[in-house]
Amino acid sequence: MDDLPAFRRTLRNVVAVCERFELVGEASSGEEAIAVVERQPVDLVLMDVKMPGIGGIAAADRIRRCHPNVVVVLLSVTPEHALPADLLTCGAEFCHKERFGPEVLDSLCRDRSP
Repeated sequence: MDDLPAFRRTLRNVVAVCERFELVGEASSGEEAIAVVERQPVDLVLMDVKMPGIGGIAAADRIRRCHPNVVVVLLSVTPEHALPADLLTCGAEFCHKERFGPEVLDSLCRDRSP
């Protein structure tokens, strides 16, 4: 979920090469991201920190409060230390966009496997 179509395409490509994941929705704002999760059960949300509307951090917080089993990973080109402090309290994980790829998804899957 990202406001930039080019990065949403990148996310689609990464998800496509990871056998354990299936893309079930896309959003270009924080509100749309929440609506996608409300409509369709999901295990993982990949979302840009700076989204139009309420933004990625507020959307992540709302998703995590309403759906505590959903893993939310916030992505940004901004270094973590330069992001708002509420990033640390919204219940989401963080990954710099330059480090995001199939290995990150594989790692998330391994970390949550029984």
